[in-house]
Amino acid sequence: MSLPQIPKESKEIMERMCRGGYQCYLVGGSVRDLLMSRQPADYDFVTDRKPEQIVSEALEAGWKVRKHGEAFGIINIVIGKKKYEVAAMRTENYGEDPHRPERVAFVGDLYKDLARRDFTMNAVAMDKDGKLIDPFDGINDIKNRIIQCIGNPEARFSEDPLRVLRASRFVVQTGFALDGKIRAAMSSEIIQKRFQNLSVERVKDEFEKILLAPQPSQGLRLLADTGVLGLSCSVKQGGRKFRVAFLPEIMQLDGVAQNPRYHQYDVLTHILRTVDEVPPVPIPRWAALLHDVAKGKPGIRSLNRRGEISDRGHPLAGAEMAKRILGRLRVSPKDSQRIVWLVKNHQNLPSDDLQRLTRWAIRRSRDFANRNEFMEAARQLFLLGRADDAAKGRETSALYFHFLLSRFSKIVSGIIFYPYELNISGDEIVEKIGRGPVVGKILHDLLVDVQTGRIKNTPEELKAAVQKKAGNQGDGSCGCPK
Repeated sequence: MSLPQIPKESKEIMERMCRGGYQCYLVGGSVRDLLMSRQPADYDFVTDRKPEQIVSEALEAGWKVRKHGEAFGIINIVIGKKKYEVAAMRTENYGEDPHRPERVAFVGDLYKDLARRDFTMNAVAMDKDGKLIDPFDGINDIKNRIIQCIGNPEARFSEDPLRVLRASRFVVQTGFALDGKIRAAMSSEIIQKRFQNLSVERVKDEFEKILLAPQPSQGLRLLADTGVLGLSCSVKQGGRKFRVAFLPEIMQLDGVAQNPRYHQYDVLTHILRTVDEVPPVPIPRWAALLHDVAKGKPGIRSLNRRGEISDRGHPLAGAEMAKRILGRLRVSPKDSQRIVWLVKNHQNLPSDDLQRLTRWAIRRSRDFANRNEFMEAARQLFLLGRADDAAKGRETSALYFHFLLSRFSKIVSGIIFYPYELNISGDEIVEKIGRGPVVGKILHDLLVDVQTGRIKNTPEELKAAVQKKAGNQGDGSCGCPK
């Protein structure tokens, strides 16, 4: 394993913090990623300076500082548009609250600082000259592609139970194998109790990092097999703390059979394969995870006329379940609305027949405020449909989905979906008939007339249609007041 090169700005920070005989090291995931020949997302440093000394040295260098984590010895230095975390070497002791340590001591000791970390691969440091400090054999674990805790896994996870999610995340982000002791600790009763005190926001944020990995299925399967998905976390509301479920609905799908004529896998395996197949973007990944969440449920699971397993109505029931799940996990309302729509419509795909495809597009466009939103939602639906189809383990409809993804936008480009796309404005209608609710009704009627081909979307034909409706205003035939 060759020694990595330290980026210029990182070296400048280390040299600056080392002035006056102090120490400064690059640590954690940034060193791990460099050793794996990956570009680190962030560069983190530790120093034996106290927090106030970090601030003064940074300001003297002309850098901006942010002190949000100063109580825990963490100072963020901003150079240009990039942020770097510089922390005072410290030890920590956790109490009831897993979000923050009860006591922090600034010890000026690199070994003690590294010893408080979670995994050996994250406890490697590098000095400004590129020398590696590896007291817990993390480099060897990186070479052997294995994830091991520093010391007892149960003790590490008990300090901060969010580390059980981090273990799953590192499995999917690095492709490393998980030490068996870690898997056992993830299922321990102590960790399950500690997990209840985690905020839902921290749980959701860490879970989404797993969900957005290139192929998250192995990490998601780990969380299901160890029972982590079945745990509860906490939410604060009105000054009180409540327990909310994590994702037991997904864990409960393990082993739920499907109709073998269409599916090779049980529901959970199919879902995890679907998640792997969609692009690593939050909305499609969440939709893939939840698209079959209602399968096997009472009132949904039945037998068809052939006596085969059927889950008729599962998209609609799944959409209702998805709405509740996303709400309790604090997924943003905007994202949640789109995810629920995708779950509801994941089997409601258009025909490749031009007329029926056009009718489908007009109906579905009504669910959205504008063309851009609808076109993006349709694209996501087709991606989800393709992934759902590919994850069944049976013959796929690849050509059909290629048609939708490559041709749909061009086919519907000439369709008028919204009143604002008409070649007439509301002000022009007001000039003819005056103001009032009737203006909106006439715009809607014009839209329907254009969509059904009764009139063309030209200023001349639209104005003539409005004139005709204005002429009918007196007898009420247009729905206008007399």
